[in-house]
Amino acid sequence: TMAQATITQPYGTPEEYIQEILLGDGVTATNISYTGGLSQLGLLENGASVFSVDAGLMLNTDNALCDDFCADCLGGGVDPDLLEVANSVPPLIGQSFSVNSVNDLCILEFDFEAGGDSISFNYVFGSDEYLTYVNTQYNDIFAFFLSGPGITGPYAAPAGFPDGAINIAQVPESDPLLPVTISSVNNVTNAAYYIDNPSQQGICTNGYTSTFTAAAAVQCGETYHIKLAIADGSDTALESFVVLEAGSFSSNAVELQAEAVPFAAGGLENIVSYAEAIGLPDNFQYPNGENFPFSDWYANNDIAVTVDGQSTLVDAVIIEGCNDAQFTVIRSEAEAAETDTLYLNLAGSAQLGLDYAENFNQVIMGPGQVESTITLGVVDDGFNEGIETAEITYEYINGCGELISTTSLVVIVDPIPIEAIPATVECQTLDGEQELGYTDMVGYGPFNYEWAGDSWGNATMDPSAWTTSFDSVFVMTDDNGQLIDTHVIQLVVIDQCGNSIVHDQEVLYPVIFETEICGGDVQEFPAYNAGIAVSDVLHNGQSLINTTLGSTPLTVDAMAVGDNWLLESISADVVELQWSDTLTLVDTCGYVTKAFMRVRDCIIPNVFTPDNSGTNDNFRIRGLDGFAGSKLVVYNRYGTVVYSKETASDAEFELVWNGNFANGNPAPAGVYQWVLLRADGLKDSGELSLMR
Repeated sequence: TMAQATITQPYGTPEEYIQEILLGDGVTATNISYTGGLSQLGLLENGASVFSVDAGLMLNTDNALCDDFCADCLGGGVDPDLLEVANSVPPLIGQSFSVNSVNDLCILEFDFEAGGDSISFNYVFGSDEYLTYVNTQYNDIFAFFLSGPGITGPYAAPAGFPDGAINIAQVPESDPLLPVTISSVNNVTNAAYYIDNPSQQGICTNGYTSTFTAAAAVQCGETYHIKLAIADGSDTALESFVVLEAGSFSSNAVELQAEAVPFAAGGLENIVSYAEAIGLPDNFQYPNGENFPFSDWYANNDIAVTVDGQSTLVDAVIIEGCNDAQFTVIRSEAEAAETDTLYLNLAGSAQLGLDYAENFNQVIMGPGQVESTITLGVVDDGFNEGIETAEITYEYINGCGELISTTSLVVIVDPIPIEAIPATVECQTLDGEQELGYTDMVGYGPFNYEWAGDSWGNATMDPSAWTTSFDSVFVMTDDNGQLIDTHVIQLVVIDQCGNSIVHDQEVLYPVIFETEICGGDVQEFPAYNAGIAVSDVLHNGQSLINTTLGSTPLTVDAMAVGDNWLLESISADVVELQWSDTLTLVDTCGYVTKAFMRVRDCIIPNVFTPDNSGTNDNFRIRGLDGFAGSKLVVYNRYGTVVYSKETASDAEFELVWNGNFANGNPAPAGVYQWVLLRADGLKDSGELSLMR
């Protein structure tokens, strides 16, 4: 659904609408008067992406709130000048219709003193009469009647302005000058200036014009009068309006308009605007503790935000290495005949030649040129600076000899850190399949992703493919269908600016593994990721947790964690020779892994007879599983090492000496000394008799 421009009626007097919305630099207004109902005036806002201007003062032939009834509209009215303007249009466009009356008049007029030698303002016309009543008598009409020193015109002017008034609302570049109505600007006539809107998306009107500028030469310091008027033509049905852009009624103002644009030098011509972007955080936060309240500022560029410890207005926000600041310098048409070089004063924490281009300090305007665009030239310098500012000020002498200053403040921030926010990992299926995903991405998106061998998403794709959340199913078992205990699934995220992160999503499962334990011993429970809580450990379907079964010489010691258990150790009763069977571990998702367990008699002998008789042929020390790196050393009576070996993994249960030297020759009968250095620091030793 397309966003809608908002229209409100925040003021109770016409004076407030003029002073608070319309007036800009170099103009002061007095003697404000109004003809019409107060409900015909309104404040339009949030029109930047859906209308020709972002904000402005609306004059309407009906209630400015679109569908509301206009209880105070005047109905029939008399204004000969408006009627004359309306009927001047048909012969200029080769038509023969005529407008027989003007009704529902909405007229704002005031005196003003100009601070320079010209005045101008921007406006947009819209009407519900589009396109049904084009070239018919039902042509609503508006005009801007200007009178004052040096102006002579055919229309009436107030007392004190004896030379009449002119209409400065005209179709651009028309010759002869053509007033603006639905018949002079539409899908056929002057179609380049017309925007059709039959479904009333963005704003409640069937069609409207692009932004026009009304301008005129004036004498500095003199008093002039302007009459801003609109009315229904030939009836009182179907509203029309004119929106006068906020702050645009000005005299000889030089403007500095700043905006963020793609960083073309970095090959990022296709970067999307902030309005279209996905993933931008509400606050830009940086390691040095600085932050910028981006969402608040973007929602209302006119609010003061804190930058460098000071509350200030910000015109544009630029991300280093991603976009750049573009300034449009606008001068009045009255000065357009001259070649001029406008010099810019630079200030702020960002440094000329380091953070932005060193030649950014002057603008050359040629004859006939009223606008010039310059780029700040911001680059990613690779330093963690957080938030910097560039303040650009232009000072000039207006037509009255007064020093006028206009300033634009740009905030320059380091690249926005990309953050991938994984979804909560739910249970794997009993087939060993696991759904993984991400609930959000933070950064300057749309993003490009590389995940599980698949690549998708970027700014050149259709916006319907842009996303910050997604999931996929992974097989977590090996070729034999056995659950693999540890998985690392890697996601690469690339933002619009070419910055990237690698996010490793680690998935761990408790998986039991085969081991041996000596009767009478206690050791860590034999499971990978044993720190993850489980549901149970079973033998023949019966739980071994904190319980001794008569038929099973094993007990699992565990700590309760809610309804589950955190496995701590496993202990074995003393057995004769050996006990072995399969234990089952059930995780909290109900997934089962199994492993073979042995309990052995691990008494360390002091005599052995390596005669290959099958009885007592080896000297062995058992119960070493879980202690990778445990070492057994055997010395002869002279202190010479005759045997040395250590366990290579936690799964290795015992160390065994067969009575031979390392070269395979039998060691002689005699008394030997053995030393065990267990991996956990335990040291044990004893004498051993080798008999042959």
